[in-house]
Amino acid sequence: MNIKELKVKNIDIYSMIFSGILYLGLGILFLTQKATVIFAVKNILNLLVILFCITAIFQIIGFSPINKKKFTSISRLFGFILNLTMAYIIYFKPKLIISIFPMFFGIYAFFGGIIRLLIYIQYKKNHVERRFFVVIESMILIFLGIIIMIYPLSAILPISNAIGMFFILYGISFIIDALLDGLSIETKDSFKRRVRINLPIFMVAFIPHKILMKINKAFETEKLSLEDLIISKENTDFDLEVLIHVGDKGVSAFGHVDIWFEDRVMTYGSYDEDTYKLAGIISDGVLIEVFDKEKYIEFSQEYMGKTLFGFGLKLNKNQKKRVRDRIEDIRKNLYEWHPKSQKDKELGIIPANPHKDYASIVYERLKGNFYKFMKGPFKTYFALNTNCVLLADTIVGQAGIDLVKIQGLISPGAYFEYFNREFSRKNSFVISRIIYYKDGRKNEK
Repeated sequence: MNIKELKVKNIDIYSMIFSGILYLGLGILFLTQKATVIFAVKNILNLLVILFCITAIFQIIGFSPINKKKFTSISRLFGFILNLTMAYIIYFKPKLIISIFPMFFGIYAFFGGIIRLLIYIQYKKNHVERRFFVVIESMILIFLGIIIMIYPLSAILPISNAIGMFFILYGISFIIDALLDGLSIETKDSFKRRVRINLPIFMVAFIPHKILMKINKAFETEKLSLEDLIISKENTDFDLEVLIHVGDKGVSAFGHVDIWFEDRVMTYGSYDEDTYKLAGIISDGVLIEVFDKEKYIEFSQEYMGKTLFGFGLKLNKNQKKRVRDRIEDIRKNLYEWHPKSQKDKELGIIPANPHKDYASIVYERLKGNFYKFMKGPFKTYFALNTNCVLLADTIVGQAGIDLVKIQGLISPGAYFEYFNREFSRKNSFVISRIIYYKDGRKNEK
């Protein structure tokens, strides 16, 4: 399967160090060589002016080296005017174009602050400790976002410094990974939570969906074999599997994350539709346990129309104990909850029409166990913070990872990007990747 993102690259220590040094160099360039950055931006703008002018000429004469489709005279004239207008604005109003980037950064920071504020309100309602720091961070982000949007050009220098610091930290994370690869398993295991810098959500949120579209196209144009969907680096079973769901369209394109560990799938989400707020963005948090992974995967494929990416993790005794202990801590904060179909069955009621809410359908098809949280952040599900990925991370993190959240959200795409990169590393604890493709061509290990 000729899909770049799914190729196993066998990343070794030297390539990780090289990548880390490149990111470090880029970060230092943004921090110290402002004149070089400004020179590069000016040249990019000049290049854009030339490209728009050439495109305008091609439009007016009706020639396109890329698109062979014939255009009407009106569309050609419209394209000519549009491209010429863009060239004019870039050449005579470069500050307007340059201000677009800091404006985007300001909007991103502002909405990040709003998300933090909503998180604080949720935490206050559920009496979560140390929530004061969340509201402080929220106020800072909102303030910075407003200032940047009002004075975008003045914000270019501090934004450049922030980008530089991000690349430096990102590069350092690569170098640390490379150094840890050279250590013994016992030494590496002493780092119970290794901090990793996560790419911003807008860069990774839809990576799984993008790859799914490529897989769909590959099935239409190529003959794919079993080896294209199942790859294992070691001839041994994994101990924990991270299941990343993705669908073709709608909310499912953003993804979902489950965990399989010791013969049970754990899935967390907004599964009580009676408590929905903002179309399910906020609701009571529900944890479901399903004891038949294959049936759960088939259900996700058939009923939900999803493809699942399964990353298998090989854990040592200490890691398994920590994961087991963390799950037990979560269990102590749960109480049993019954969906509508289960309540009807217990009361001997036969409804005129079957219940169509997700929890009822899961109970009817899979007979899972359903729980809600008594207290804490997961008592309330919030799609932008206390979501399926955050719960998965509190468990999988015990094996030795910690993704640093950008603007308060770890997306399924960020989890995919991390585990897919780890799978390409030679000495990683991610030993397998299985694609449970939605049309049933391969839906079992």
